[in-house]
Amino acid sequence: MKTNIIEASKVTQTTLTDILDNGAIEYTDNGGLYVTGYPFNFWMEVDENRKLLVMYTYWHTLPEVDELEMLRFVNQTSGSKIMLQFYYNAEYGRYYAYYTHPYHVGLLPPHVLKLGQKFTAIFEEVVHDGIAKGLLRELPECPYDADDSEEAAAAAADGTVH
Repeated sequence: MKTNIIEASKVTQTTLTDILDNGAIEYTDNGGLYVTGYPFNFWMEVDENRKLLVMYTYWHTLPEVDELEMLRFVNQTSGSKIMLQFYYNAEYGRYYAYYTHPYHVGLLPPHVLKLGQKFTAIFEEVVHDGIAKGLLRELPECPYDADDSEEAAAAAADGTVH
């Protein structure tokens, strides 16, 4: 089976929505792509000027987190995890993860889907580490009550962080 490479000059946000649609990956497009079809939600965009596919997300820190400890965690994770770059914004109490993938020679659709899997898998691992170290907020509970909506039941069943 031959997979076609999308030429760099033809890569747009519409290209990404086509790739996600063909991969049956859920997302919201409100002027920016918010991908919800993986265990952790993230934003994905195309930087057409620099020919980069950009993925990013964040997780809240604990309100009482020590800034120095948080910065040590950022350095530790940035130095030990492949792909992702991490940073901390103390003003908003957020721990961010970014990944940029160059596509100067084109973009392979299955690779984009795999990048989404890897991005969320690495971030999930790091978030669990941060929770265990007392730096990041706990994962939300998804209690399901029979009176809840079907959407709430689906969210509780699939374990996706919304």
